Amino acid sequence: MAFSLYRRPTRKIMSEASSSTLRRSWVVWVVFVVVCLAGVGGIGAWWFGGSRGDSRDCRELVRDGRVRDALGDDASGMSCAEFGAAVKRATVGAVPGEHSPEQAQAMKDVLVAVDRQIERGGGRLGPALRVPLAEALADYAADTEAILGIGTADYVRNAPPTRPAWEDADGVHMAVPRDALLRAVRALSEDASGYVALRMAATRHAAEGLAVVGTGATGAELTAPTVRNARTLGALDAVAADVRKKEGGRWVRDVFEGLTGKASLPPAYAEEPVDHLVVSWRRSLLSRGVEESPAALEEQSADMADVWGKAVGVDEEARGVLRGDALESAYRARGDALRRLG
Repeated sequence: MAFSLYRRPTRKIMSEASSSTLRRSWVVWVVFVVVCLAGVGGIGAWWFGGSRGDSRDCRELVRDGRVRDALGDDASGMSCAEFGAAVKRATVGAVPGEHSPEQAQAMKDVLVAVDRQIERGGGRLGPALRVPLAEALADYAADTEAILGIGTADYVRNAPPTRPAWEDADGVHMAVPRDALLRAVRALSEDASGYVALRMAATRHAAEGLAVVGTGATGAELTAPTVRNARTLGALDAVAADVRKKEGGRWVRDVFEGLTGKASLPPAYAEEPVDHLVVSWRRSLLSRGVEESPAALEEQSADMADVWGKAVGVDEEARGVLRGDALESAYRARGDALRRLG
């Protein structure tokens, strides 16, 4: 009887131990299955949303008649990388910012096709396409300024897709609707390198506009360039604000590093005025640090106006007016662009 009483608790203990082991094994197995499914899901997301998405975007763009006109019929067999390189060859000339009528028309045709693809893709464009297309568009900073900034009657009249590129005394130009360009810039800027390319092109063009103003300028000749720059840069501020909501801190850091990575000492304004303004602004951004960089970007037009004013001898009171006008204009442009981006 004692032996029987002794055995019963032993079997119970062994049963509980076995049950515990089984439960642990089951938990391990469930965790293993969940991890495997997560891995498969990640691979699937990359395949269908990333690699496959890029290929689909490339194929659909190549099928667009405008793109075939710009790149030629042999574009149909290109990979995404080859497609991006072909766009740059077809749209960018040997001299930065100068284009033939054919190159400008190719840029317009690609932008029209890209806008259609963005609408089909819910506002996005395949990652492999973003940087090469942004680098091509960056060579059109003068056109971008006119479309996103104050603009002219010629740019409004020639914006519809059916209107061709045109040439006047200032060179060759192309135009697309403002909202279409904003959508394109927004899609290309999801890659931080794409945004850096476009922002630096706008920065250099802004500096060129300031550098041509002679010493002693007054009135509109003095104020117009800073307001014009502020409108363009304000639109790019809106793009940055919209992308930051999705891409977060890593995008902010990558943009900051791209904009400040070569911030050496600025040359003298009298010797190289454009580089003086560009490098001085990059160093100013660097001094603010990555955490303050979103706010610092939104003050770029004002900061550049201040650096320029000091270099050409504008007095402190007038520089204060320039800075205030630039900040207000950039703020209004940013708000308008954000509304357009939805």
